[in-house]
Amino acid sequence: MRKLIKHNLGIYFMLLACLDFTLMGACAKILSKEMSSIEIMFFRNIIGVVFLLWLLKRSKVHKEGGHFWLLVFRGVAGTLSLYMFFYNISNITLGGAFAFQKTAPIFITLIAFFVFKESIGKKAWMGIFIAFLGMLLITQPWADKAYHSGFDLKNSIIGITSGFLAALALTSVRKLRKSYTTEQIAFSFIFLGTLMPLLSMIGAEFFNFHSLHMDFILAPFIMPSLKSWIIILIMGILGTIYQIHVTKAYGIAKQAGIVAGVSYFDVIFSLIVGLILGDNLPSAMVFLGIIGIICGGLILVVKGKK
Repeated sequence: MRKLIKHNLGIYFMLLACLDFTLMGACAKILSKEMSSIEIMFFRNIIGVVFLLWLLKRSKVHKEGGHFWLLVFRGVAGTLSLYMFFYNISNITLGGAFAFQKTAPIFITLIAFFVFKESIGKKAWMGIFIAFLGMLLITQPWADKAYHSGFDLKNSIIGITSGFLAALALTSVRKLRKSYTTEQIAFSFIFLGTLMPLLSMIGAEFFNFHSLHMDFILAPFIMPSLKSWIIILIMGILGTIYQIHVTKAYGIAKQAGIVAGVSYFDVIFSLIVGLILGDNLPSAMVFLGIIGIICGGLILVVKGKK
């Protein structure tokens, strides 16, 4: 029994990480009733800055650096992806927002094929096709608005763009690893993820974000209530624990591909937690779409880690 537990320890840590991430999303969902998704992201990231500064201080590995603008690009792309992810958490079901975010492996594979000229094989194309069908079933662009799944065109475009920007950010890490440590790359991302929402809240004081239809990227600061401060603290703690569990999961994993596949459990967890928080039960078509994205992503992730 002990041998079995030890052999699968990476999987157990990833399951815990999925639960951490889901509960963090649930905190964001609760906070969205009182404040904008931009302010939620600001608080989530500023707590992360403190944690990563501590990690940087402890780190004994140092690299010379280089490719500064690529580092900035990675931070900006990742932050814009988070803008859209948190916006969808606030405006659609928790499971739907998480499912859109899981489209990143599709775009990573396509970027590898078109930009880096990598061969991806028949299985990968099958995974892309299945995931693409899943996106169509969720967004249902052919459906009458009155009978639509609840994901309007704006939310669907934002969700898919979020996955694409996450893919750009993750792809850039391949080159950045040669010049920077993991902690340095993560810190640059989390720092920009704090600075950009701060500028968005300042900008909202000077521009009418409602008339510009830019409420997902401009929103004013609202002083949180005592209840919200407590939830913000819990969200920050969950974000920190999530980083620890993810790091441990990949650090001790026997097969990284299996651990990466297990990471899709956060979509399932988010569906359950979303229902507890009052989300509507997804229609059969939307549920099939979410399953399609999960299955397509799993094919791509497991194939890529072999």
